[in-house]
Amino acid sequence: MRLSANNLQIDIINALIKLDCSSEDLIKGSEYSLVKFEAGFNNISSIIDLFQTSKKFYFLNKDKDTEFLALGSWRDFSSLYHYEDIERLIESHDFLKICGAQRFKAEADSLEWHGLEDCSYFVPKVLIETTPQGVDINVILPNSFFADEQNKKEALHELAITLDPNPRHMHSDYNHITKNISETSKNQWSKIVEAAVSKINRSQISKIVLSRKLKVSFKNPISSYEQFKTLKENNSYNSYNILFQFSAHQCFYSVTPETLFKLDGRKVLIDSIAGTTKRGANKQEDDTLEANLLSNTKELEEHRHVSSYIEETLANLASDIEITKKEQILKLKYIQHIHTKYEATLNDSAKRSDLITKLHPTPAVAGLPKPLAISLISELETNSRGLYAAPIGYFSKDKTELAVGLRCALVDKTDLHIYAGCGIVKDSSAEKEWNETTNKMKNFTEVIKAKSWTNFQ
Repeated sequence: MRLSANNLQIDIINALIKLDCSSEDLIKGSEYSLVKFEAGFNNISSIIDLFQTSKKFYFLNKDKDTEFLALGSWRDFSSLYHYEDIERLIESHDFLKICGAQRFKAEADSLEWHGLEDCSYFVPKVLIETTPQGVDINVILPNSFFADEQNKKEALHELAITLDPNPRHMHSDYNHITKNISETSKNQWSKIVEAAVSKINRSQISKIVLSRKLKVSFKNPISSYEQFKTLKENNSYNSYNILFQFSAHQCFYSVTPETLFKLDGRKVLIDSIAGTTKRGANKQEDDTLEANLLSNTKELEEHRHVSSYIEETLANLASDIEITKKEQILKLKYIQHIHTKYEATLNDSAKRSDLITKLHPTPAVAGLPKPLAISLISELETNSRGLYAAPIGYFSKDKTELAVGLRCALVDKTDLHIYAGCGIVKDSSAEKEWNETTNKMKNFTEVIKAKSWTNFQ
């Protein structure tokens, strides 16, 4: 059955009404079953805004070999103690993808991240997925669907709500900025960077990653999809494109270049990305900046802290560790990084959750040693991190991929919160680190500036 995007709700519900548990179209698991439909469209990202469900997760990895849109949730995992449940579910369901994200660290709730617990992973109701043959629409059903008519009616009702068309799709309101402020002033930033450098010089800590936040307020509610669409068009190369709407009014999106880990069978791939400079205005300047970055002692030291940490972690979890790319340049739209890439074979005894808990947060987003760096982040930073620099992605039986939520922003009703950070080592300068975070925010600030209806400065 080939379904068009505009009639998904009616076509799917009508097909499921006729479905019974003996259908050949049904793939059964221990707790959930799958019904697959063929899509009559190819562009998944263009339909993100077609549905008004409050839980959506769009994921396109930077290798461009995995793309899906998850809609609605049958089951939420809000505690990191649920890793075992996630592992158990995906091992017993070949077709299941559990997707979402977790906070960077345990922290007090804040206004913009209200309602987000330790993590927000979920079993989607509908999974629209790109395959080599086209696009599949996978409808996931709890096995209680087949228990009796009442359960079936309740499940159909929930699916109908999930696929309810968004009446505001393709509708763009006039909007303009009423205020934009850095929640950490430049003077405050200088003080916390100096405090971090002082700690580094007086203690065992060798690096700490500090972040700051730019808050841009608009007159009307922000269209997350419209901003993400432009962001995606500008940041497709060497970057993930991820959108996670986790409540009716909160939507996080990221164009991060960094893979926390990509697990394919037992093969694991990991990025070490640290050491940063801006892009040049022309090729000559860009090449000069690249050469300077690769010879800069401070930037190389920062990068090697991360690489050493990954190598030590992999040594305890994997074998056949290979460096497939060593200290090369990764060019993004506004900045360039030093990049090293690892490939290894995960030990049979190691689980997906071991990779998360041992790797996250790497020194690229926290510092070294990890516990002391996290403690100092809590002491020095003025904003909650929420999903900034945190694992975000999906789990499945054959493949699991989690990115690090960088180059990111959070929409909360009329406010856009833009996050960026930088590694502080003993030779860091507050002015240079301020400029680095400004460059990292350009993915968002340049999109806002490009809109004629804003007055962003």
